[in-house]
Amino acid sequence: MIQIHALTKVYSKGDQIVKALDGIDLHIEKGDIYGIIGLSGAGKSSLVRCINRIEDPTSGSVIIGGTDMLSLSGKPLRQARQKIGMIFQNFNLLSSKTIYENIAFPLKLLKMDAADIHERVMFLLEKVELTDKAHAYPINLSGGQKQRVGIARALANAPEILLCDEATSALDPKTTKQILDLLKRVAEELGVTLVVITHEMEVIKAICNKVAILEAGKVIESGFTLDVFTRPTREETRHFIGEITPSNTRPPIGNRLLLIFAKGSANAPILSHIIQTFGVEINILSGQIEYIQGETVGRLLIDVIADSPTLSAIRDALHQQNVISEVF
Repeated sequence: MIQIHALTKVYSKGDQIVKALDGIDLHIEKGDIYGIIGLSGAGKSSLVRCINRIEDPTSGSVIIGGTDMLSLSGKPLRQARQKIGMIFQNFNLLSSKTIYENIAFPLKLLKMDAADIHERVMFLLEKVELTDKAHAYPINLSGGQKQRVGIARALANAPEILLCDEATSALDPKTTKQILDLLKRVAEELGVTLVVITHEMEVIKAICNKVAILEAGKVIESGFTLDVFTRPTREETRHFIGEITPSNTRPPIGNRLLLIFAKGSANAPILSHIIQTFGVEINILSGQIEYIQGETVGRLLIDVIADSPTLSAIRDALHQQNVISEVF
């Protein structure tokens, strides 16, 4: 669906040169809810602007549905952009127009028939649960309702791709959850591919099936969300996701293990079984439970008093129960 290869964006102002994107490679498949996360200055906004050609990359390629976006200009580029919807952090609604008129605006620019516009707008108002607000103005809506209008407007042209640029950053936690649930439902029902740009880890965990972590304009890790959060391959990723590490705990009294419980293992009495089976002592140092893509994931940092053969057998037993173990 979206193939990004060796994408680079360099900004220059006088003698100062800033490389915002440094060789980005991403593959986003049709139907993905793909999260792109990073701290401020990581390159997220530059990336999203290059995807929809609001800005031109310095080098590299952006292929969407088989079309090289960087080869387009003029009318072909405008037509390609119609397949890409955009949701903004600050809603960007027209304050002088009603909710109905805000959603209808991009359709009027296309000179669509009035009856077809009405049918499409009412369909979208129902999707975002704002039918009763059709003739209200943005000033009369809450932040969450304004973002629902933003979602409906972004869907007006029936896009294949929806870019969400920090779409929940201005919302409270309860409203954020409602908007995320709406985005996920809309993506599933309308078959839209979502690209979610955010600095909020909870957004990624809640709705994204895949994720790429950006740092200093580079992708430091990418893959299925559950895999990245439970099996990070790089130390930078561990630091970014805030994984439990033994760095701030006392010296081990035995063998120190980090256990990651996934695929249903977080709800099973596995440690109790290990203690009974192997007759070992286990000291729990710290732990946490989180929910990723609707799945419970647990992390425990423990000390195990056991010799090397017994420790190896314990780790094998844990592996059979879908528990990842790492020795520190």
